[in-house]
Amino acid sequence: MGEWFSEFGAALPDALRAAYQFADPYDLGRGWVGLAVMVLWVGPLMILPLWLAKLTYGKREWVSATMGVMAGSSFLWWLHGVIPHAWIQFTESNENILSGTIIPASAGIDVSEEYRLDLASNLYGVITEGVVGAMMIIGIVLTCWLALRVQKSLPKTLAPGETKPEAGGYK
Repeated sequence: MGEWFSEFGAALPDALRAAYQFADPYDLGRGWVGLAVMVLWVGPLMILPLWLAKLTYGKREWVSATMGVMAGSSFLWWLHGVIPHAWIQFTESNENILSGTIIPASAGIDVSEEYRLDLASNLYGVITEGVVGAMMIIGIVLTCWLALRVQKSLPKTLAPGETKPEAGGYK
């Protein structure tokens, strides 16, 4: 384990270089394109619809609701799809750089100089898959919490002149 800590700092520049190249799959020297795509996605498809939803709230409800759903859908797409997929692709394509240096490859106890008791022979796979599982659980909890917060702060009201129908089914 102490060996892993010493290699972590030495391998960090290689891991950052790999992240830069991950955003530039055609190796054109433009690793910033991945970040630019993310910024362009967040601006027009998350922030602008949220701003329009707030601007039209109480005036044009269908526009406000549509823009809110568009912003929320874009956010959920990134939270549940793009980020976990990028993590999986990055860790699988750069296992030779990350395994054993940034992410421990295995865990065990050295019983003697000749014998090592392996506790986890594929700790790299366990950690990378565990990160995806944690992202999914955090994403689901965040989605539920955010939905409840939005429902509490923006309660559904009746339009002016609209009457609430009576419950009771067929009469």
